[in-house]
Amino acid sequence: MAESRHPPIFPMPRTAFVLLIVSVTLTVVPHIQRLPPWLLAVFGVVLVWRIQVFRQRLRFPPKWARLFMVCGGILGVLVYHGTVFGPDAGVALLITAYLFKQLEMYTRRDAFLVVILSFFVLATEFLFSTALLTSIYVFAVMVVITATLIALNMTDTSIAVWRPLKTALVTILQAVPLLLVFFFLFPRIGPIWDLGMKSTIARTGLSDRMTPGDVAKLSQSAKLAFRVEFEGEIPPPRDRYWRALIFDRFDGQTWSAQGDSSNIPYNPGYLKVAGEPMKYRVFLEPTGNNWLPAISWSELNGIKHRTSNSLVHYASSVVDKPVSYQVESYLNYQYEMMGVPRDLWRLYTTLPPMGNQRSIELGRDLYRNSGGDPEAMAAAMMRMFAEEEFVYTLAPPKLGSDSIDGFLFNTQKGFCAHYAGAFVFMMRAAGIPARMIGGYQGGEAHPIGNYLLIHQYDAHAWVEFWVNGKGWVREDPTAAIAPHRIELGSLRESLDEMSLLNSPFSGLDLRNLPLMGELRMMFDYVDYLWFKNVVSFDSGAQTKLFQQLLGKVTPQGIALLLAACGGAVVLVLGLWMLLTQKRLQKLDAADKQYLRFLHKLEKMGIQRELGEGVLSFSARVQRIYPEHSEIILSISELYSSIKYSDKPENTKQGKNLSGKSDSIASLKQAITKLKL
Repeated sequence: MAESRHPPIFPMPRTAFVLLIVSVTLTVVPHIQRLPPWLLAVFGVVLVWRIQVFRQRLRFPPKWARLFMVCGGILGVLVYHGTVFGPDAGVALLITAYLFKQLEMYTRRDAFLVVILSFFVLATEFLFSTALLTSIYVFAVMVVITATLIALNMTDTSIAVWRPLKTALVTILQAVPLLLVFFFLFPRIGPIWDLGMKSTIARTGLSDRMTPGDVAKLSQSAKLAFRVEFEGEIPPPRDRYWRALIFDRFDGQTWSAQGDSSNIPYNPGYLKVAGEPMKYRVFLEPTGNNWLPAISWSELNGIKHRTSNSLVHYASSVVDKPVSYQVESYLNYQYEMMGVPRDLWRLYTTLPPMGNQRSIELGRDLYRNSGGDPEAMAAAMMRMFAEEEFVYTLAPPKLGSDSIDGFLFNTQKGFCAHYAGAFVFMMRAAGIPARMIGGYQGGEAHPIGNYLLIHQYDAHAWVEFWVNGKGWVREDPTAAIAPHRIELGSLRESLDEMSLLNSPFSGLDLRNLPLMGELRMMFDYVDYLWFKNVVSFDSGAQTKLFQQLLGKVTPQGIALLLAACGGAVVLVLGLWMLLTQKRLQKLDAADKQYLRFLHKLEKMGIQRELGEGVLSFSARVQRIYPEHSEIILSISELYSSIKYSDKPENTKQGKNLSGKSDSIASLKQAITKLKL
């Protein structure tokens, strides 16, 4: 009985309903990978339920049930994400409400609300991806949603699906010129999701805590980390060390980047550079962190950031969307030549209080045998790794509690993190400040564009130790045991003993197939151009565009540019109207007015069929709009009388012309009065 109090469900046209279900499905699908599992089940149940309601097999759930669903949905999002704020939880909450609204669609207004809400849900995909394929997908779905809106306004229930789709596509394409004007000339304002909202979904990439297995996992990922576009020639792989963070603490098992070195700003007075800078632009993919990779020493522009004493750059906010920044790097530099601050000296020489005694003794022995020279000690360790039975592998045996001892004296098998960690440990055992650097090394040169692709499998760890009078000196223990890893600039190129990826169809392994490799590079180049010219078009790029067009950017110049663009739009519209007017002038007055009548009906989804007579068409329209039956019949009879009257011509031509003019005036008045 409770359901009987609800207003009757309006008879949604079948075409509109089909488009509605399709648009809802296409709107939610891109979010599937980040939605809670229970919400995916709700998604399927809601769609089936709504279809059954349309088929009159089920009813909408009662009000108390819908209230229970909404409360359960909010609680489910809160439990899964731990919050209802932020992009992931917020989108999940929005989709929950969006889906449940499908079960409360009693009136035409409810249907319109769902369609409008579809635009908002679709736009949230840009919170997570701005790739070219994502943009194409969003455009296609936007056409479907617009077609749904058009179909809901049509009263002809037999209209084909392609007609509202065609109308929607034409309508959206007509808006493209205005879109371009807004894109290039409208002030670039940062989106609201830049305001400190952090994703709760884990991303593939470097972490501020690293055990040796972490780099191994990254080395099995072909996910893109960032691209780099150079102004000149691309430097050789041995110079491409992309510094991202510093691991300065060690607890016996895990290295972490939680020391004071990240909080102390660098001192420009301690820095000395030589030579010409290497200029390039980094296009960084979302990381969920705020590290900005660059070749040291480097100066960054185009992004808000700070630089720590460890020469690591930190963005002012979490990188949860693609960003780009300009870099000038000096390969020849010295930092803190005369000394390390006392607190940092203590940090960079600290070891765990217990464990790894054999490694401590080995480090001290190497230091004594090197005459107390840090560089000689480093050379001795490099010889040890190269000459003894050490093996570079991504599948090393597990290590016990004394991980450094286990690696150096037992397994002697590992990869960059093992060798760098042991190197830093022995340096610190000798009292020499040392730290592990985390980042990427090398990169893949694109055959078309002058840029590099740096993937997660390029993740790498190396070492810096301090030398009096020289400052921090870089050393890469991996170069001693696996020099091809450094010279070729890719872990993939240097390991033949194992497949890096589990799937034979991964992007990494597909490079071995010439055709697939070329396709992969072609698609990446298109995506790179999209990122460079569209996604990265910020206020700085807009200012440069104005400078290219105007020379000096002034308010008067911008006003002139806006006037020129406005004039161009007016000119195009004027030409279109002129061409349309010429086409209409070929028709006589009665045909022009009847064409107005047909256009009114076409806007409502009613089209005159090929070969359908005027009166037959009128009868069909009257059945659709019985409340306007009288005026529709009058329009049809007036038009038929003017066009198809079989009365012989009256000799009084003036009287005939006057009567025809009156009929045309009446026809025009009737069509104007018709409000559908």
